[in-house]
Amino acid sequence: MREGTRTTLLVKGQPDEEIVKRVVAAAEEAPPEERIRAGLEAAIDEAETDAVTARSALHRLRSDPERLAQVEAWLGGDPERATLDLGAAVQVAYAELGSSAPNLRGLMPELLAWLEEAR
Repeated sequence: MREGTRTTLLVKGQPDEEIVKRVVAAAEEAPPEERIRAGLEAAIDEAETDAVTARSALHRLRSDPERLAQVEAWLGGDPERATLDLGAAVQVAYAELGSSAPNLRGLMPELLAWLEEAR
């Protein structure tokens, strides 16, 4: 966990609820057809503040079936497809955040394609 001028992505081992609220708010403020993009952009903004902590948060997300189910339900569509597509997007982001110079913005089209496929 990092403090100070950086956003804290993990608090006591759980994703920071304030960050989750900001991502959800960004998605809800967008028109329905742009919600996934708006939520993804907000999540990337948060991840760019600290790639190591963001990667840790994704690792925890992958091992939290309850939270994964919430995200899958939010994506909508076929539940099995949402599970597979979300898993792919998380894996791509996780791998990128582990690189020496992570660039999630550059992967935005690929991540968006996976998440929108879930619908």
